[in-house]
Amino acid sequence: MITPPIPVQMAPSGPTARTPLRRWLARIFTMEFALGVLSVGAVGLIWEYAQPMGIPFIENLPPLSKIAQTSRQLLSSQLYWEGWQYSLQRITGGFLIAQAVGIPVGLIMAMNRASFETLFPIVEILRPIPPVAWIPISIVFWPTRELSVLFIVFLGAFWIVVLNTIGGAANIDPNYKRAALSLGSKPSDMFWRIILPATVPSIVTGMAVGIGIAWEMVVAAEMVAGRTGLGYLLWQSFEINAIAQCIVCMISIGFAGFVSSQLIRIFGSYVAPWQRR
Repeated sequence: MITPPIPVQMAPSGPTARTPLRRWLARIFTMEFALGVLSVGAVGLIWEYAQPMGIPFIENLPPLSKIAQTSRQLLSSQLYWEGWQYSLQRITGGFLIAQAVGIPVGLIMAMNRASFETLFPIVEILRPIPPVAWIPISIVFWPTRELSVLFIVFLGAFWIVVLNTIGGAANIDPNYKRAALSLGSKPSDMFWRIILPATVPSIVTGMAVGIGIAWEMVVAAEMVAGRTGLGYLLWQSFEINAIAQCIVCMISIGFAGFVSSQLIRIFGSYVAPWQRR
């Protein structure tokens, strides 16, 4: 009796044979990533050789190698890390308070016509005033300079999240609301199942934009009203003509804003998974 040959399963090839690590690497190292690395490298080379080549506008800046040397010195400085600590505390406190106040205010204005007609004119009058212009008033109004800086950070993130929340709720398709009402939904069901989920992407966008403005405001407030923080360190570096140290502080602030925005976008992908790509 002849037994049939046992079929041999071949190892999968092609896209299905990729391990999770390879899939992750393929997702990271894309053409866009390569172009980004190339553009950053090109800017770095131009910056490094701007003085020997006499490139206008940036020839007076210290070369990138000196910036790297200064950054190594700052990384071992306690003053630098204390500046990070104070700035992060102010950003976290002011930003969270802005969200805790701004999101409910925006939802109330979006859901209630009388509230909108009452509060929106006040918002439109105060919103165009730059938060930096509030620094003298905040120094007089608040008992400590720390609260003054916190208030400026709060203003930087508050108006953005309020307007984004109102806009997100206003763009909901009214047919969804009519369908819910026709099926006997209560106002609480309307809020939790339709209005809030539909507004979450706009709220997250407002948070991502607001955190960047908050970093701008904390630096400005620390320059004027603070005695600690990255903004104060930047201003002190300028006063002693340490331009390389100024640039390191600027890069640190930009990096902090980038990481903060990315963390908020990651948070948004979890609270609004239907918005993922």
